[in-house]
Amino acid sequence: MSLSHSTLPRSVNLVHVRAPRDLERVDPALRESLPRLAALDDPTAIGAAVLALLVTADSPSEREAWDDVARDLALAGRLFGDLAALPRPRRLPWFEHLARRLAPEPVPVRHAVIDCARRIMTADGVVSPLDQLRWVALRHLMAGSAVAPPAAAHTDLETMDDAIAHQVCAYSAFLSQLVPAPEVTLELAEFQSVTQSWYDSVTAPWQGRLALPVREVQDIDAALRALRVLQGMPWLLRPVLVRTWFDAARVLTDGPALHADAADALRLSCVLLDSPVPPELGRQYIEVDAARQ
Repeated sequence: MSLSHSTLPRSVNLVHVRAPRDLERVDPALRESLPRLAALDDPTAIGAAVLALLVTADSPSEREAWDDVARDLALAGRLFGDLAALPRPRRLPWFEHLARRLAPEPVPVRHAVIDCARRIMTADGVVSPLDQLRWVALRHLMAGSAVAPPAAAHTDLETMDDAIAHQVCAYSAFLSQLVPAPEVTLELAEFQSVTQSWYDSVTAPWQGRLALPVREVQDIDAALRALRVLQGMPWLLRPVLVRTWFDAARVLTDGPALHADAADALRLSCVLLDSPVPPELGRQYIEVDAARQ
C-alpha cells in the first residue's frame, strides 16, 4: 500500500462511497421472501427475525448462537435465509418494524429477546459500536417510546444549557466512531482523521465555552448517560441536532450517499430521539410497507 501523498485535487479527509443501487428496483429473489416476512405473526418467530438481523454476516459464532436460540422454531433456516438476503437499504427498516411489533408483548418475552441479543452479539467476542447502538435501539423500540413529552419550543443549539450541551458533545463523541465512517486504526500522522473533523464540526457551537469531552474515551456507557439527557431535549431541537450531525457528515463524504454504517448510526439515533429522519438520509433506505409485500 502506497503512503505517498495523494495527487487528487480534493481533500484527503473525505469518506468515499460508491453510488447506491437503484432502491426502487425489487430483486426477483425477494418477491417470495418479503411476503413471508410481512406475514410473520408469532412472537417467537418475530423475535427470532429481529435477532437474525443482529447477526454479523461473516461471524460463524454469532450464527451458531442464533441457531441455538431458534432451534425449536419451524423453518428457522428459511427465516434466516430470507433476512440474510435483504440488501442493506432494507435491513434497518425491517429491524425497526419487527422490533416495534414486539412492543405489545409481555415484559418476560421482551426481556428474553434482549438477553438473546446480548448473547448473539457477544458470541464471537467482538461487539462493535454499531452493534451497541443497535442493541440500545432494540430496547427502546420494544419498550415503546420512553422519550420525554414535548417541552417548550427551542431550536437554538448555540444557547443550549451548558450541562445539556456537554452531553450532546459526549454522545457526538461516541457517534464519531461511526460518522461519517467507521473509525479506522491506521491514520497517517500528517492528516487529521475524518472522524475528528466531524466531531470538531458538530461541537463548534460550544468550543471555547465548554471543556469538550475527549472523543476517544466516550464509550457506550457514556453514550447512554448522554442519551438520557438528549431524550429530554425540547421536541423541536432534536431534528435540528440530527440535521447538524447529517450535514457535517455530508460535507465530509465524497459520493451521493453517506457510508452505510454512518447512515445506520444516524438513523438509529433518530429512533432513540424520536426524531424525524432527514429526507436525504431517508432516501438511502427502502421502508417496510407490510401491506404491499
